[in-house]
Amino acid sequence: MRIPIRSISRASPPSHFASGSIPPNYDQLHVSQASAPPPTQPTIVESKNGSSGERPLRELTSLIAMFALGYIAIDNYINRIKVEKLNKETTSIHLKALQIQQAKINDFKKKIDQAMILERRNVEKRSFKMSLHIALLRKQLEDNGIDPIKIDSAIKEFEKNVRLENSVRNSTGQSLWLDENSELRTRLPNIHDYDRKE
Repeated sequence: MRIPIRSISRASPPSHFASGSIPPNYDQLHVSQASAPPPTQPTIVESKNGSSGERPLRELTSLIAMFALGYIAIDNYINRIKVEKLNKETTSIHLKALQIQQAKINDFKKKIDQAMILERRNVEKRSFKMSLHIALLRKQLEDNGIDPIKIDSAIKEFEKNVRLENSVRNSTGQSLWLDENSELRTRLPNIHDYDRKE
C-alpha cells in the first residue's frame, strides 16, 4: 500500500510573521521593559472654563460661611441680652424681697422698742403712785402724832426679805418679791393695783 505524499509547496508563513519580523521572546521582552522609561501620566491641563466654574463655588461657600457667622453672632447677642435682662429681673426681685424682709425686721424692732418704752412709762407711773401713797400714809401718821419709819429701816427690810430673780419674761429682765416669812407680806400692795384708773 502506498502512502500518498503531499507535495510541499512554499506556503506563506503564519500571519504574525507576515511582516517578516520575528516577535521578541520572553527574555528580550523583559529586558526591553526594564530599560524602557516609565510611562508618563497624562497631564491635566485646567481649562479656563474649569477655573471659572470653581470660582462661583468658592464664593458661594464663603457667602454661606459669612451668613453662618453672622447668624451665630446675632444669636449670641440676643442670648446675652436675654441673660442680662433675666439677671436684672432676678436682682430686682431679690432686692424687693430683701427690702420687704428688712421692713418687717424694722417693724418688729419698732414694736419691741415701743413695748419697752410703754413698760418703762408704766413702771414710772406705778412707782410714783406708790410714792404718793407712801406720802399720804406718812401724813396720816404724822397727823395722828406717830413718827413714820425712816428710809434706812425700809432699806434694811428690803435687803433682808426681798428676793431677786433675773427673768426673760419681761423687758426689765428681773423679778422682785417679798419673802413669805416677812410679816409685811400681807400688807404689801399689789403693784398692778396702781395701774387702775378711776
